Amino acid sequence: MMVNSSGRASGQKAHLLLPTLKENDTHCIDFHYYLSSRDRSSPGSLNVYVKVNGGPQGNPIWNVSGLVTEGWVKAELAISTFWPHFYQVIFESVSLKGHPGYIAVDEVRVLAHPCRKAPHFLRLQNVEVNVGQNATFQCIAGGKWSQHDKLWLQQWNGRDTALMVTRVVNHRRFSATVSVADTSQRSISKYRCVIRSDGGSGVSNYAELIVK
Repeated sequence: MMVNSSGRASGQKAHLLLPTLKENDTHCIDFHYYLSSRDRSSPGSLNVYVKVNGGPQGNPIWNVSGLVTEGWVKAELAISTFWPHFYQVIFESVSLKGHPGYIAVDEVRVLAHPCRKAPHFLRLQNVEVNVGQNATFQCIAGGKWSQHDKLWLQQWNGRDTALMVTRVVNHRRFSATVSVADTSQRSISKYRCVIRSDGGSGVSNYAELIVK
């Protein structure tokens, strides 16, 4: 995907949709991206979405904006969604008016091994509570944790809630928890863990919050 932002309206979007994927084992998607302009101002932003089982697109699990890159930059997506479930990766460029340049994605690959930099989440378990109780999700990931990483819980409809790291198990595993307070029937939904690191993003399977 190569988008020329010259002459495009602010907020104008272009999309690259990958084929639907059904994976049996831990895997990694990597890609290269490029943002450039003659005057070194950002031409716009690049977002990545992961849509599961034909559901809503929700909010991005990865994005870059407000900068230009020094050539092509590699990023990874560690997506812990496995057969029989399926998912689709969507790349989205958003242009800025008056900032001519290019936003590009190239060399998208599906690799049959874990990502080298983006953490992989272990299976997120369903949570069942009674009305009025707090529901706690525990997100456990394999990979190195950095204080610069951003963790959040993403609801099926796209709503994001920040996560806090509570325990670093060892140099290759860490966990984080988040609570949905004072649950009601409106709290019933599907939730997943997302992490943004220097190397890319990791996203867990969706787990259900059941409120009785």
